[in-house]
Amino acid sequence: MAILNYYNELNNGRPSLSACMIVKNEEKFLAQCLNSIKNAVDEIIIVDTGSTDKTVEIAQSFGAKIYHHPWRNSFSEARNYSLNYARCDWILQIDADETLEHMDIPLLHKLICGDSYNAIFVAIYSELPGGQSKHYFTRVFRRGKSYFEGIVHNQLVFEGSSLQSEIRFYHYGYNLTAHEMQKKYKRTGDLLRQQLVENPDNIFIITNLIRNYRNEYNFNKVIELGEKGLKLSVSQTDLDSKNQRQRIYIDLVYAFININQLDRAEETCQDAIKENHDSLDILFVMGEILLRKEKFNEALIYFKKYLIMKDRENKKPAFNLSIVDAYYYEHKAYDNIGICYERLNLINEAEIAYKKAINLNNKEPQYYSNLAQLYIAQNYLDKAEEIATTALTMDIANDSIYLLIGRIQSLQKKPYKAINTIRQLITRNNNNIPAYIFLINLLIQTNQLKEAEGTIKRIILSNPDHLGIKCLMERIKFKNGDKHSAINFIHNTLEANPSNGYVLHDLGNLCIEIEEYNTAIELLEKYLKTSPVDITAITNIATCYARLGKLEPAIIGFRAALTIDPTCTYALQNLSILNKRLENVSN
Repeated sequence: MAILNYYNELNNGRPSLSACMIVKNEEKFLAQCLNSIKNAVDEIIIVDTGSTDKTVEIAQSFGAKIYHHPWRNSFSEARNYSLNYARCDWILQIDADETLEHMDIPLLHKLICGDSYNAIFVAIYSELPGGQSKHYFTRVFRRGKSYFEGIVHNQLVFEGSSLQSEIRFYHYGYNLTAHEMQKKYKRTGDLLRQQLVENPDNIFIITNLIRNYRNEYNFNKVIELGEKGLKLSVSQTDLDSKNQRQRIYIDLVYAFININQLDRAEETCQDAIKENHDSLDILFVMGEILLRKEKFNEALIYFKKYLIMKDRENKKPAFNLSIVDAYYYEHKAYDNIGICYERLNLINEAEIAYKKAINLNNKEPQYYSNLAQLYIAQNYLDKAEEIATTALTMDIANDSIYLLIGRIQSLQKKPYKAINTIRQLITRNNNNIPAYIFLINLLIQTNQLKEAEGTIKRIILSNPDHLGIKCLMERIKFKNGDKHSAINFIHNTLEANPSNGYVLHDLGNLCIEIEEYNTAIELLEKYLKTSPVDITAITNIATCYARLGKLEPAIIGFRAALTIDPTCTYALQNLSILNKRLENVSN
């Protein structure tokens, strides 16, 4: 009691607060965690379960009280040890890979003065590779009134009532390297499977194991356990049951998407919407499904409803015991809206949506790429270059952005500039074969045949069966006057009766290069049977007819391309030229 009085006097009568933590090898995150709570709590209790790194030294530097306990495969056991050492009125439970929002410390101190509740829910924002999720959990509770149960994904059991708050915790433990995450999933999965043996019908355990299987990309297990979980939990009035069902629905949908069963994914979404039509996660993923199914107008409805519901949530956060994965997906929604508008040929609307995605998340290179490619399709090459170069100057450009900039420069008739850009990419990533192929094409285009040939010889050693590289070598031989080699190469490759349609595509394009237009038409038409909407192949066939002087089939070909993409600049330009030429012939 003397200790409590001492803390209360220090705090001008405010109840005292202990931070309780369990740790093991947390040197990566621990300092930022302790720094975030040092001015919020009166003591820091740390139970170390066997650290071999600098965790203990870091904890000591913050004046933490450190206790050592062996790890017994139970998070609850370790957490309950930490509670036993606490001496303050209230406890704040936080993990080493989390931080407390500094601005919320006054609110925290105010809320622990209440007498009508023994536990306080906080809002936990988890950093994910694609955004942030949000969920609420009881992380602040009165000492002596609570304990943890469950060996993993443990739950706090507390006496009396609770209070909902928007005190913010930030969690960074899901945004690790792939290797670190796989180790984490393996450990968690083993503990959950152990729990499930003991409690085979526990919907909470099943739900968490389903998510773990999804994270491990074991989608068959997600489906198997997900369907079992939905049959077990039939209650629509029990709030916890309803939340677990929503989580299962989400993971089931993503499993069906990943095994390309879009109809089942859509049906599962529809079932979930019947139970909760305002779920941000369900609205967003339904939009994704419809986008994949090319139902663009329907997809727009769901993405826009997601944004409406998220705006409502931003203005007045709604307490939700379920994890909301798509909590900060507005940028993704706008990018998907841009794709829908672009495919519907609503170019201005697409541009606005892509720009909104970038404004909301200016670190995602795909958004710059999508907007740049929209500009390319409209032949706004300067705008395309500007937006792609912005990603470069912000140091967020990936390989695709470099390739895109090279493509833009090539379209601008700046091949030497494009060569320099692609060489920068190869310096960054010496194993990027598409970059090498693009570079070789540019070298051939600028008649730097010796360097092109040397580049091919350098990369073909590690890619001896790459047809595209072999085709480039035949192009060089043709440029050097040896057309016979290319013809033999095409004949020998076709004699092997290739089953891959892209072989016909590559050989057809080689035929165009060596001016064998009839053979090119034959090969590309066979290829279109496997890829009927490949607009480049369609325009190449039309080009072959035009070069053979067959204007009418060429015009039909360019018109066919425009039915797929009415904005195709190449088709529009050539169609205009051919129509004028046909008029001149008629006159």
